[in-house]
Amino acid sequence: MRAGSLIDRYVLRQWIGTFLLSVLGIPAVSVLIRLSESLGRPALADVPTRDIILGTAMLYPSQMAMLFPAGVLFATVFTLNAMGRHSELTAVKAGGISFYRLIAPILVLAALAVPANFMLQELAAVSFSRHLVLTQEKVSPDAQVRYNFAFQNEAGWTVAVKEMARGPGILRTVLVESPADSAGGRWLVAADSARWDDSVGAWTMLRGASYQLARRDTLQSYAFATMVLPELAEPPAALMDAWTRADEMRTLELRDHLERLRRSGVRPGQMAVDYPLRYALPVACLIIALFGAPLALTNPRAGAALGLAMALGTTLIYLTGTQIMKAIGGKEIVTPIAAAWSMNAVFFALAVVLMARARS
Repeated sequence: MRAGSLIDRYVLRQWIGTFLLSVLGIPAVSVLIRLSESLGRPALADVPTRDIILGTAMLYPSQMAMLFPAGVLFATVFTLNAMGRHSELTAVKAGGISFYRLIAPILVLAALAVPANFMLQELAAVSFSRHLVLTQEKVSPDAQVRYNFAFQNEAGWTVAVKEMARGPGILRTVLVESPADSAGGRWLVAADSARWDDSVGAWTMLRGASYQLARRDTLQSYAFATMVLPELAEPPAALMDAWTRADEMRTLELRDHLERLRRSGVRPGQMAVDYPLRYALPVACLIIALFGAPLALTNPRAGAALGLAMALGTTLIYLTGTQIMKAIGGKEIVTPIAAAWSMNAVFFALAVVLMARARS
């Protein structure tokens, strides 16, 4: 059977319709339930109703991203289950078309859902951050201020800051120390303030002095009005919140945040699992399709209720298992990568077994 045949188009039409209904409708129901709960919460009594509604709507992309694999599973199970009920599977097999060839277009769409889910996660991080601001669960980024903190960047430079205003990108009372060279020498820079410069991607030190230090002596010093310090390239957003939630960070931002926690000696907990999970969850779209296709054949003449039960049960098991493994990985009982990919591994193994036993 050639690609793009009548059967391929029929399967694709049925699958896409169910997928869109699932991936758009189920998150919408979840958001509406969340909105009804939010409107009655005393904690949001001082938040304008408009901000509550808009802030809750900002949860829609994150709900879609989380339930994307479930949409793939619903579409796969319902498409094949319906074909089984109407004896279409029997007719297709009688025409010499194998089950594996029949589900080929479904697997192609499931593979395309992988990058789509990843991009949706990036959008969800931005919208979730906006949700926290609108519902006043977090201060607006332009109004955030941080006091008395220190950090070490990737280049090994240690920075101590008395005060930082994220909105204008200003540091006040800054002390910067370079890593020691092979002879034990290093540079020390002290400034009244520093300003973030987007054009060069670095901080400009204002009104200060730099000192070249040996092991025990000061070799030379320089006063300056302004000095660009390219080694200090962390933007204001990266320095502001040490306890940022993983849900409001895009993938690369989450990776950089985990690296900063590692350098500062802070245990990231479950956040360490969130990073590999950003890749594991999209890949689950393809694995779930491989699992759901033969699962729909267990009783091809069963009603839609059985298909719904199988899809809901599988989704519940996958999401619950993922949360359990996330907690285990956060306690460092297993590695974060193992915790993030464990449910994918389980369902892939089941998919291989079911595929091997499927009557083609």
